[in-house]
Amino acid sequence: MQRIHKLDDVLVNRICAGEVVERPASALKEILENSIDAAATQINIELLNGGIKLIKIIDNGNGILDEDLPLALERHATSKLITEDDLYAIRTLGFRGEGLASIASVSWFTLASKPAESAHGAQIVSVFGDLKELRPASLNNGTLVEVKDLYNNIPARKKFLKSETTEYNHCKNIVERIAVAYPQVGFSLKHNGKEIYNLFPQDLLARIVSLYGAEYGQHYFSLMEEAGAQLSLSGYVYHPAYLNSTKNVQMFYVNGRFIRDKVVQNAIKQGFSGVLHHEHTPNYVLFLTIDPAEIDVNVHPSKNEVRFKDSGMIHSFISRSLRKLLAGNITQQDTIPNNSSVDDSFTTMNSWEKRSEYAQLAEASSKNVIQSGSAPSWSSSIHNDNNYKDSPLLIQKWLGEINNEQESQELFTTNEPIANETIPPLGFAIAQLQGIYILSQTKDGMIVVDMHAAHERIILEKLKVQLGMNSIASQQLLMPLAIHVSALQIEALEKHRTELSLLGFEIDVIGENQIAVRAIPLLLDDGKTEQLVIDVLNDMVNFGGSNAILAHQEELLSTMACHTAVRANHQLSIPEMNALLREMEITVRANYCNHGRPTWFKLTMRDLDGMFMRGK
Repeated sequence: MQRIHKLDDVLVNRICAGEVVERPASALKEILENSIDAAATQINIELLNGGIKLIKIIDNGNGILDEDLPLALERHATSKLITEDDLYAIRTLGFRGEGLASIASVSWFTLASKPAESAHGAQIVSVFGDLKELRPASLNNGTLVEVKDLYNNIPARKKFLKSETTEYNHCKNIVERIAVAYPQVGFSLKHNGKEIYNLFPQDLLARIVSLYGAEYGQHYFSLMEEAGAQLSLSGYVYHPAYLNSTKNVQMFYVNGRFIRDKVVQNAIKQGFSGVLHHEHTPNYVLFLTIDPAEIDVNVHPSKNEVRFKDSGMIHSFISRSLRKLLAGNITQQDTIPNNSSVDDSFTTMNSWEKRSEYAQLAEASSKNVIQSGSAPSWSSSIHNDNNYKDSPLLIQKWLGEINNEQESQELFTTNEPIANETIPPLGFAIAQLQGIYILSQTKDGMIVVDMHAAHERIILEKLKVQLGMNSIASQQLLMPLAIHVSALQIEALEKHRTELSLLGFEIDVIGENQIAVRAIPLLLDDGKTEQLVIDVLNDMVNFGGSNAILAHQEELLSTMACHTAVRANHQLSIPEMNALLREMEITVRANYCNHGRPTWFKLTMRDLDGMFMRGK
């Protein structure tokens, strides 16, 4: 019989290293987090063979006292926790006190440090867990860490490492994630003697541009949403339709810590619902700031996961914030799609004093249309009538009381520049191209609009207003539908019964793991009821809420909008094209059609001059 015995510390450290130090990038992450916690303002990183041969990090942080250096390589020794209460309100990146000990047990490890208050530094070496004596060291204020020959003492583990290129890319990703989270810190990265990054302290947007390219400083939505004193979501969101980059930037931080979480990922997906093409994934750099007592970061040794006390509230806050950001109309966007640099006149609300006037006039026209149940004359109208009388008057006001198409065309053939204060954000139409695109002139260039895609979005948003997406009517089923569900799904049903009722469902529990659906939301297909109920309950189990009903209704309305929008080769007059442009300016999500494709692009005079090599 095998007797129970206590494992020695070296073996324990190597077991722990399997979780903490999965690969060189894991070791790099642990050390970089210590540098950030030590208030370093400059961190220099050097790698050999993808970090397998060497990881060397030098920072100018607070440093470690001589007598604490041996303790730093002991398991569960840390300066970041003192009492149990501290564990439930973590404010640092590191806290477990096992990272350095785990790394030192599977490498030739050197730790040297000098606090500013010390006259000299000291270093300690661990050879695959065998701790050597403390020695003096000459170095600047801060800390130096060297990790050599990772896993050389465990060949069975080392063979699971990937190629040098793969391991290097993982290390590079770690550096980028931490560099984005802390743009006020300077970073340098060298691999095999070649300089990869030399990042100076800068603001967040400049740091993103430094890492991922200039277009990430041009085609962004800036987000700053707060819910109370200790909950906020900030950062930048990118719609992939306006990015040429093949890079997929998806970074989410909680209190400065990069995390992966299914609640967060689903919330972001729902936030982009209705504006993202099915072939695309969203790009974002987002920071959630929350009371540390409301999250548990002590979930896994890798510290890439967190648990929220109220995951449903967090899910709702994130998705709602993104929907609100992406739903802004064209006159409210931080930036407007562009093939070149951002036009500063469009990047802030204050730079366009006339915007509010245009929006109010166009919105008044739009409301009249909705209230009268009519549609513009250029539309294949849902109601098929001709009561759209306000828009021509609106166009006449903008065109200076121009009363016919010929006069409006003559306005744009003049060589005189158009007065900036008279031009709305999408400019004035000058022609229709191949029966598909509207060409519009702005103060500094031209805009090309896909008229079907734009009209499709306008109709969808009007249908949503008319239907009242937030008050979902229900329809009784002729025969109740019995569905077999799990215990967790029944628990979610009972917990969210009121919410399900507001969504238009009437559901009863009729037995063990059996429910009966007696009513479903209006406009839904009876044939898909069972799967829809399962999807809703699963969402409530996993995320504390569901948007499945709204998504299904929007899908139906989107199909209706697509079939009723103006088609290709439908000839529009200049006033009709201008009416469409004005509608776009006051319609939410007008940058994208119902399928997430862009509705318009802009070419500035600078773009055109470059194409024709003017000024060169």
